[in-house]
Amino acid sequence: MRLRARLTFALVAAVAVLPAQAGRAGAAELPFDDGLFRRCISWMLSGEGGALIDNLCAANYALPSPSLFMCARKSLSGFDSAVDREVCAVIFDEQAKKARAGKVR
Repeated sequence: MRLRARLTFALVAAVAVLPAQAGRAGAAELPFDDGLFRRCISWMLSGEGGALIDNLCAANYALPSPSLFMCARKSLSGFDSAVDREVCAVIFDEQAKKARAGKVR
């Protein structure tokens, strides 16, 4: 369980720095008054209300899919079924592959 908590923390920390790493000046200049940005953050954290904006959120703000956050929450609170747990394991495995293949600056 400690490993899952660490992975969850690492995932959330990584997402927190994504906009800064995506060519933005830093957290002080994030577009919190931008309606689309607020919708993207809400969609990313809740998994709701993101119909047709997922591509915009990824392209404009480098935000990941809400499935990562839903799985992170479930890894801490428990899964509804073994299938649900396995789906999240696959999602995390795919993200780990992408992280290992990612460019190092």
